Amino acid sequence: MSQKGLPMNKKIMNEYDDVICKANLNAFKQKTKQLRYLISDEDELERALIELCVDMLVEHGKSRELIRQISQISRILAESLGLGKSYCSTLEQAARIYDIGNLLVCSEIYLKDDALNFEEFKIVKNHTLWGYNLLIAQHFLTTDIAAVISAEHHEWFNGGGYPRGTKGDQIDIAARIVSVADSVGTLFSERPGRVPWDYERIVSHISNRSGIEFDPGVTEVFKINQEIIYQVLCSDISAIEEQWYA
Repeated sequence: MSQKGLPMNKKIMNEYDDVICKANLNAFKQKTKQLRYLISDEDELERALIELCVDMLVEHGKSRELIRQISQISRILAESLGLGKSYCSTLEQAARIYDIGNLLVCSEIYLKDDALNFEEFKIVKNHTLWGYNLLIAQHFLTTDIAAVISAEHHEWFNGGGYPRGTKGDQIDIAARIVSVADSVGTLFSERPGRVPWDYERIVSHISNRSGIEFDPGVTEVFKINQEIIYQVLCSDISAIEEQWYA
């Protein structure tokens, strides 16, 4: 996992101390501390932390359905790339919680109907590193992978993304996978100020951005699996996971 060069907690948190949603930050810290006090079994604790992150994201305004879609699409893409089943299963869970940094973005900005202005977008971009810091502090395999996804899912394959301008294979494979899954799920979903895209338009968009924003290899397996991914977008098909990858 490509964690090298990622800044640590205090520097990033202090830089935007006046705009971080401290109520959510404090709630996250308190709730994770409480779980660690109540649960001694490591596997059970890891699962509980994941569900806590999901619940807090939903409470903050992210759709539970979108969370499901992104996580399932991520697993389909990972399996189609030939990654190990254990890794794919862990990635599926990590893809549910990588966006946890958005908790620190105030609701007025996170749920804004209109386009963000320059200063608002500058704040929002920091959710990548805020999420990394929250997740890496949990010290589980799933949260470690989710931390790297958080930090890198807005990086572009050609180096044009943020926060560090990382490019190509320097971007962790988990982030390259979730970047596609996130875009597909988000564009298909209704959001403030924007109607959902037609699926054919989404497929065309992902294809056109191959090598620019998205990893060409991930884009290729997305196109191979576009029919089953459409089913994921329309309904919960977790019961037929063995048919996910081509």
